[in-house]
Amino acid sequence: MRLQGAVFDGTEALLDAGGAPLPGVKEFLSLMKIEDVWMYLICDGAAAPVRTALEQSGLWSYFRGLLSAAEQGRPPLDPELYEKAVRRLRTARRATVIFTAREEALRAAKSAGFQVVLVGPSHSVEASSLADVTVADYRDMIRVEH
Repeated sequence: MRLQGAVFDGTEALLDAGGAPLPGVKEFLSLMKIEDVWMYLICDGAAAPVRTALEQSGLWSYFRGLLSAAEQGRPPLDPELYEKAVRRLRTARRATVIFTAREEALRAAKSAGFQVVLVGPSHSVEASSLADVTVADYRDMIRVEH
């Protein structure tokens, strides 16, 4: 089955500590949009600062929406947030992938039966083996040499 949707877990999966897009992320999101993959974002705290950070980095236009755990009255990492994002995307659950840089989000999503891509260079061996795919950065997803 072809990938229909992607849910990104927080800005850590998209932006570095200084708020700049991670290497290859703009190109990857552009490719996903061209391929008609619908994308959603989930965050722990308030949605407004997250949306502002994505607007300032030029990434907001790639997303169909944003779910805030705090504004939904859910604890961070609640698998129901992933479920709700999939429903809002109107994609098939098995054709929707979660992207995260947080190992605790990886565990939560995997325990709920989602496919997960773990992003980042310094993850534990256990987390890397739990993920469906582990990439150092998004250039690995689009085959761009580092």
